[in-house]
Amino acid sequence: MTDNPILYKKIEPFQIAALKARVDSRDQILPLFERLKAACGDAVCGDPMVIFHGGAVKDGFIVEAAYPVARPVETPGIHTRTLGAASALTMRHHGPHQTIRETALKIYDYLGKHAWTTSLFRREIYRMMDPLHPEGNLTEVQIILHEWDRLLAEGAEKILGVDARLNLMQGIESITPESSFDDYSAWIKGAIERLDTLTDDSEKKCQVVSHCAHVFPQERIEHLRAIYESGEFDDILREMYRDDFWYEKPMRRGNVIYMRKNPYNPEGYENAATPAERRKAYCHCAFVHPYLDEIPAALSPTFCYCGAGWYRRLWEGILGQPVKIEHVETLLRGNDQCTLTITLPLELAGECSPTMENV
Repeated sequence: MTDNPILYKKIEPFQIAALKARVDSRDQILPLFERLKAACGDAVCGDPMVIFHGGAVKDGFIVEAAYPVARPVETPGIHTRTLGAASALTMRHHGPHQTIRETALKIYDYLGKHAWTTSLFRREIYRMMDPLHPEGNLTEVQIILHEWDRLLAEGAEKILGVDARLNLMQGIESITPESSFDDYSAWIKGAIERLDTLTDDSEKKCQVVSHCAHVFPQERIEHLRAIYESGEFDDILREMYRDDFWYEKPMRRGNVIYMRKNPYNPEGYENAATPAERRKAYCHCAFVHPYLDEIPAALSPTFCYCGAGWYRRLWEGILGQPVKIEHVETLLRGNDQCTLTITLPLELAGECSPTMENV
């Protein structure tokens, strides 16, 4: 047994006062705490922490420097909110903050072998922090988990009811923090097969499984929503073309948007020696990879509605109203790419020119 184990932890909600900023290096984080502590004063009731928002920017980091507080603190730039309940894998880091990445990578390596997926958020809790003697620092690194099975259960109950949830989630009690990735993948495969027997309605299946999707970075949604609110609809598409790091290049015909997912590993995709290698380089989901050696795949294409949920969260966040997502092609159906359509509310059709294929 290691004296610095990776631990599973359920974190209860608590109140924080936070200062959000974009930083290029860790050296820019400590000054945030000086400003924050001056504003919070005796409201501070816990150790300082940083929340890293993954994927929010291409270069650098979006972070929130925060303190747990006993009462709300509000100033220009500093706001109080409740940090929701979460599950995390945690590990202690001893020494300078510049070497924390080594500890985080150990947790991510563990994640890849067990029944876990990660969210876009990482937290660092500074249990002991001495800028003058960083070798004595003690930091708790928390990788916040994406609870795919819990989200599936929520989606099933919301769309299909309690009995459907119970049917879908049978056997989940056998999945523990020590379960292997293979065991979790097998349970997911069975759950999707049960969903396929519960309903033939593709829209209902999409609503259930898309509920499991990762959260699209809120900062990017807010940026595109501001563009939409201050201009015209097609300005969103023009911005997506300018930023191909996160956004595919969509094509719009009337009120339907057509999108093709970018390859996860573009170089591997181009240089693949076999169709299976090409599919694996294309796909973003580790749960799908084991099923891409042979087509037709043993995993139902219904699972890919999870990836569709990524786009649902994006477009519904921009527009503030529901959209309809449909698959056109997926790897699990034997296609060599994943494409989908987003059908916009009919009232938006009047805001658009007939087509927008070259922006």
